[in-house]
Amino acid sequence: MKRNQPALMLGALGILTSSLAFAQNFQTMPIQSGLTADVIANGVGSATTSTTTDVDGVSYAFVSQDFQATATSPALTYGLPTNGIINSVVTSTPGLSYVMANYSSNNSLKLSNQNDTGTIVFTTPKAAFRLYMLATSGSGASTVSVVVKFTDNTSQTFTGINISDWYDNTGFAIQGFGRINRNTNALETGSGTNPRLYQSLLTIDPANQSKLIQSVTITKTSTAQGHANIFAFSVDAYSSCPPPTLNAVGTITANSAAISWSPAAGTTPTTYDVYYNTNNTPPTSSTTANLPGVSGTSTTIPSLASNTTYYYWVRSNCTTTSQSAWSFSGNFKTLCGPMTSMSENFDSYNTGNIVPDCWVRNYVNGTMSISSSTPASGNRNIYQTTSTTQTPSTVVLPEFSNVNAGTHWLRFKARVSSASGTLNVGYVTNPTDASTFVLLQALSITNTNYTSANSEYTVIVPSSIPANARLAVRNTADGKGYYWDDVVWEAVPACIPPTAISTSAVTANTVTVSWTAPASAPANGYEYYYSTANTAPTATATISGTSAAGSVSKVVPGLNPATTYFMWIRSSCGTTSKSTWSYVGTFTTLCAAITPSYTNDFSTAPGNCWTNNQTGGTPATGPTGTTTSPLWVSGGFLNVGSANSMRINLYSVNRTGWLKTAAFDLSAGGYRVKFDYGVTAYNATGASAMGSDDNVQLLVSNDGGSTWTSLKTWNAASAPSNTSTTFSYDLVGYNSANTIFALYGTDGTADDNEDYDFHIDNFTVEAANLSTSEANAKNKEVKVYPNPFRDIVNISDIKEVKTVKVFDLNGRTLKTIENPTKEINLSSLNPGLYLITMYFKDGSQNTVKAIKK
Repeated sequence: MKRNQPALMLGALGILTSSLAFAQNFQTMPIQSGLTADVIANGVGSATTSTTTDVDGVSYAFVSQDFQATATSPALTYGLPTNGIINSVVTSTPGLSYVMANYSSNNSLKLSNQNDTGTIVFTTPKAAFRLYMLATSGSGASTVSVVVKFTDNTSQTFTGINISDWYDNTGFAIQGFGRINRNTNALETGSGTNPRLYQSLLTIDPANQSKLIQSVTITKTSTAQGHANIFAFSVDAYSSCPPPTLNAVGTITANSAAISWSPAAGTTPTTYDVYYNTNNTPPTSSTTANLPGVSGTSTTIPSLASNTTYYYWVRSNCTTTSQSAWSFSGNFKTLCGPMTSMSENFDSYNTGNIVPDCWVRNYVNGTMSISSSTPASGNRNIYQTTSTTQTPSTVVLPEFSNVNAGTHWLRFKARVSSASGTLNVGYVTNPTDASTFVLLQALSITNTNYTSANSEYTVIVPSSIPANARLAVRNTADGKGYYWDDVVWEAVPACIPPTAISTSAVTANTVTVSWTAPASAPANGYEYYYSTANTAPTATATISGTSAAGSVSKVVPGLNPATTYFMWIRSSCGTTSKSTWSYVGTFTTLCAAITPSYTNDFSTAPGNCWTNNQTGGTPATGPTGTTTSPLWVSGGFLNVGSANSMRINLYSVNRTGWLKTAAFDLSAGGYRVKFDYGVTAYNATGASAMGSDDNVQLLVSNDGGSTWTSLKTWNAASAPSNTSTTFSYDLVGYNSANTIFALYGTDGTADDNEDYDFHIDNFTVEAANLSTSEANAKNKEVKVYPNPFRDIVNISDIKEVKTVKVFDLNGRTLKTIENPTKEINLSSLNPGLYLITMYFKDGSQNTVKAIKK
């Protein structure tokens, strides 16, 4: 079922266009009868159920934006407007609209063959100067004749009216609403330009303009295959009191504009009404005039804002009861004049070598332009640059009537292409003569982007400057690019925010914030706000803490370790008097020292508070650089699988990488460090030797990474194998509360042929005192070999082993062997990494990792 769509009617429309012709009183002409086809698919259901025929005589119909083949079909982003209102885009008829007939009933008079004819009867006859027809022709153009019949039984005939093919022709009122194949429900968007409905003008003879149009009879006269479809009509309604024609605008000042008009031919209105506004929305018949009952044909619009564009309309009052429609609009822009305040973000201007209206561009060489390069807000900012041998440019701001009142400041955001630079704020006494520039304040610009803390700058303008002074901004001739944006001239707030804000001394739980107090220090000190989201606080946001009056720094407590924060601070001048929030910036707290026990299984690489991006150096110097391509990376342990361990590939000279752990609090003493390791050929499971001067070391630092001690070195002489081996070291004497470990790997300076991976897994820091069963298991020198194996593994000493179990890496038991022999047949297992656990008769156990080829 199709949804019902009620017919819509539009009243008289105000028009915005040129004032060189009579204004038009556009009205729609709702259709009572005469439409013969439903060619618009709408609602939910197939096109064949919501239309009766096609537009083109083949298979294609129009589609409404609310059409869905099924209830779950995606909503269309194109289609004829669901409300049926077509706003014509023909430039000569701005404001002209049509109302389509109900999409759920016949909505087209379709004429396919020569001499096909039909009569459309209008619901409400209207008199008109002009009649507009909305139509299209499918599968080729059509020519029709139109007979307009009036209520007095007279008529006017129009012949040779061309209706263009529905694709790619000019004169369209609407385009790009798509179509649908009635047989397949296949939709076509028309790429935003097709199909099209065209507008035809039928000019009513002067003798007929006061007659009411009752109907139109349309006949197809062409023999070509085009299928004419007529959808709607509108009129430029006749009135015995037509609007006046606007003349060119007269004298314009900063606060007024002289306008005039000519009455319509043959009319002598008693008075006129004038309406004006800063937007171009046309007034309606019910709009209240700004200047009603104006005698004569001219007036001056008073009390306007300077440097502002206005739009205006005039209508005739022919009698006390007869009033015209509003004229076409006129427009003008008032001249520049003294301002009391200003806010400029440059977004309403094009890019180029210009400045805003009422500003002055004093330029000799270099660059001084409005730029789209990374503005503070919107899409524009000012850009200035001059080489060290060129004359800097001076940008003069508008005239301010209160420039020397001593109560205002200039506030703006600025950045420099490379820190640090100087932007000079001062004034000129002659806006066209840069030599009259007098410096008020040289601003040190340290930030290279607008998002940094302290990217907003303020200059309080003293009362001692001349009354005719114009504020100005001048760059420095240093080859650097200066950008500034969001310029505001305003009264100095009662409560001024702090400036020069910075953070320092970041710990795991605190940060120190410092600032410069405003000239008038706040009586109640300062308030700060921090968050893990980069969303600025509002004026009423719940604060995070305070700092006492007279302070210029604060240690902010209570932060979480390893967390990124965003912070703001403001002055508190009283219970209800607060400054605006100043952005402090962003910082990340340090990682807190971990009290063991602790294990990193590298399921997340490299691990929380671990680092793997440092390079170079030696254990004596520590790392000397960082890289975006770390050498220690995630991989499968011994190259089985693809994750959950860390490895370094050593193959070329001077290849050096560090894998540093989180900090540990070992102050309680009695800990050990252990992990599994092994060496394989590069990206393979086979064995490999290490290069002649290669080495991998386990290092420890008791001072958070400033100095290092080597606990273990692996090199060619130690010949680590490609089987899982557990390294363990009792940390006797290592009782620091800030202990860090590192795996340091280097390929040395010798260009050896070896290309191999050094792997580690299950990095653990734990108490060193072992349980009895663990000690017993450690003392048992039982080995599983070969490793990797094919089908058989051997246990070196079986006499104390009671049971052997084989597990996969998910902990699932795959095989249990009671009272095992020396040889264990594992031929039924697939290639991969397995855990083989030996359970001894004394209750202890030992687990090794084994790889099946």
